[in-house]
This record gives sequence, structure tokens and C-alpha cells, in this order.
Amino acid sequence: MKTDSRVLAGAGVLALSLAAGGAAGMDKKFGAPTEGMTVEEYQSLVFLDPQNTMRMDWDAVKGMDGYFLIDNQGEPTVSVVDYHKGETIRKLDMGETGNHHLWVIPGARYVWSSQRYESDTFWTIDLATMEVVDKFPLSMGDKKVIAPLHVGFAYTQPLAVVGNILDKEHGYLTVLSTVTRRPVEIIELSCNGARDTMFTFDDSKIFTTCQQDPRGVSIVDVATRKEIKMVPLKGSRAGTMTPDGKYFLAAGSGVIGIFDTATAEMVKEIEVEGGGGNITCLSDSSKCYAGRRKAEAVAVLDMETLTLAKMIKTGPDANRLYINPANKRYGLFANEGGKSDIVTIIDTELDVAVKNIFTGLGPHNIAYNPEGTRAAITTKKEPVATLVDTSSADPMDWDVVTTDLAAGIQNNGVRWVPSPEALKTVLN
Repeated sequence: MKTDSRVLAGAGVLALSLAAGGAAGMDKKFGAPTEGMTVEEYQSLVFLDPQNTMRMDWDAVKGMDGYFLIDNQGEPTVSVVDYHKGETIRKLDMGETGNHHLWVIPGARYVWSSQRYESDTFWTIDLATMEVVDKFPLSMGDKKVIAPLHVGFAYTQPLAVVGNILDKEHGYLTVLSTVTRRPVEIIELSCNGARDTMFTFDDSKIFTTCQQDPRGVSIVDVATRKEIKMVPLKGSRAGTMTPDGKYFLAAGSGVIGIFDTATAEMVKEIEVEGGGGNITCLSDSSKCYAGRRKAEAVAVLDMETLTLAKMIKTGPDANRLYINPANKRYGLFANEGGKSDIVTIIDTELDVAVKNIFTGLGPHNIAYNPEGTRAAITTKKEPVATLVDTSSADPMDWDVVTTDLAAGIQNNGVRWVPSPEALKTVLN
């Protein structure tokens, strides 16, 4: 495997407080959500999941000892990575394959591992013991859930939601309680294979993309648990929300649909070459970066004018930008093609690619430690993952520590979590 690097040539008050990093004026708390929590108590919990939930309380965990957890979908294990030593220190036995992505439940006491295969199994890991403590199905009644993959967490109440990405005949959203850590209801949609599910900041609506025909974006009323509408979108796949909560973006084929979260209306379709990749927005919501897989590029969207500002060439199956939490000008962009070993460093101020880092094959998901000094990169086409030194203020100095982190074939999801020792000192 290569370990060298090469330079490239060339909704109000609540929304504002959450976008700023949490409930204003409150210390972040660790521990599982509980029945009867007030909105204020729930919002005081530390949020550590950056993918389908916009809030990320990095400041609350800076200086905490922690690990990277890596889901090894085909093995089936979860690797526990000590990034100071640059090695995997143990593997958790999941009991069956399919564990694809890790989701840190608010309060950071528990982590869910979600399912990629044609199964409905979820797993729960207790971070205080670093052990798998539960495995449960998501299907309910006559509704069979297939591949519940991407989880979104509510902002004012202990709920979560997940779709059914591989189902070509049904669109289901499963609502889960983060108190019981079990499903409570399934909502039926008008589009199939729900993928990226996200609550609005006031928890009044859920937006989700659907990856199976008929493709589109479905909007659900949380209070009634009923679909408000489904808006068709050609090639609908990935979705995200701007950190200010104003817009939901859906990536389609040759287009990106932009939805006003207050009105649930699609306000703009931006024509963009390629399609399908994931979308990441800057913390001030001024720009969003959309992977355009077949175009081998990332599209830069100006969110003030709702226009395409630029295309930055990256690599095969250009998928997603992951911004360094301590050096937010720069991020690592995963080009996840099965024959690709390229992660591109992007300068989000100048909107240029500044350097390629070479990893294992199929770089898919990326996570940083809270200080932004290390990044773990999963490489789904090899039984190992990659660790990168991102400590320098100059991204030209970012480089591979090792491409041999012990993982498993189809290692996909990765998250930073506090260590059991660190967590025990802060649990209430």
C-alpha cells in the first residue's frame, strides 16, 4: 500500500443556539437520555454525531481521552483505535455482519451501529464499558425494514429516525427512542428506500431523501407522524441540512434540490454535473460542498445566492468533505471509488485542492479527534484503515501515519468517542 503524499498542481433562536454548538449558557452533560427530560435538560446533553445531525459539541470534549471506533461491515467487528499509539487495541464482536455506520446517541453514553445489508439489525455499544450490550430488530408489525443505515437525532426531545435504503418497494422511516434505545413507530412514505433522514431544529419536520424509485425528497410532520408531501427529484440520493437550519439539500443526477425547511417547498434546483455524492456545509452556512461522483469533483454552492460557484476536481467517485474541527479552513475529501486510494485536502477559503493523500483502497468515511490533530479514514476495499496526522496549521504538512490500522473488509463507518475512563469521570 502507498504511504507517500503528493502535491497537486494547481429557525429562529433555537436554530441559532444549536448552530453555535448547543444550548446557550448550559454546560454540556454526559449520560443517556431519560424519560421526562425537559427540553432544556435534553439540549444540555453533549452531541457528538456530525453526519446526520448538525450540532457537534467539539469544545465540550477537547482534551478528553478517546478512541476511534471503526465499523467492519464484512467481518463482523468494531475496531477500537488508539490514535496516540497509531494502532487498533481491540475488536468488539458484533455477532453478525452488516454493521456499517456508528451513531453517537446524545449524551455520549451509547453508540448505535446501523445496518447496511438486507437485514433490520441494530447494535448498541456502551461506551462506559466498550462492550456490545444489545442487538435488536427495527421491523414492527407487518412492516419489514431493510438496511436502516443513516440515523438523524432530534434536537429538543429524545428521538431518532432512520430509513430503509435498500427497499425498492417501500419507503419507511423508523422512529426510535434514545431513552429505551428501541423503535417506537414506523412511518410510511411515498418514495422508496429512505436514506438521509434529518430533523429540523425545532423538531417539527423530518426531511429524507429516497434512493429507490420513485426517487425524491419526503417531508414528514413529526407531531402527527404523517407525510406532508413527496417531491420527485431525479437520481435522489444523499441529503443534508445547512447548519443554520434554513435549507435541506438533496443531491440528484445533474441537479441539487434546495428546500426551505420552514415552508417545506423546494425553492431552487441547481444544475450540477454528475450526482450522488454527500454534501457538507461550512459552519456559517455560507457555502456547501457536494460530492459529484461521476464528475470526479466537488461542487461549491454559494448559499446566499443559491448558485453553483465552482467545481473542484478531486478523484474517482468524489463523495464527501470532512472539515477539521480545529482548523476549519481545511478538510479531507474522500474519493471512495473501489480503485481509488485518494483523499484530497480542500482549502474552503480559496476553494482549491491543495494536496492528495494516498490511503488504502476505497476511502469512505473520515473522523477527527476533537483537537483536529488526527483523522481516521476507513478504506472499504481493504481489511485495514488509515490514520493521518492533521496537526499542522499548514495542510501541506498533513500526512499518513499508517495505512495498516487493523480493521476488516468493508470497513466503512468511523466515529471519535470518549474512552471508558474519560467517560466515567464525567458521567452524572
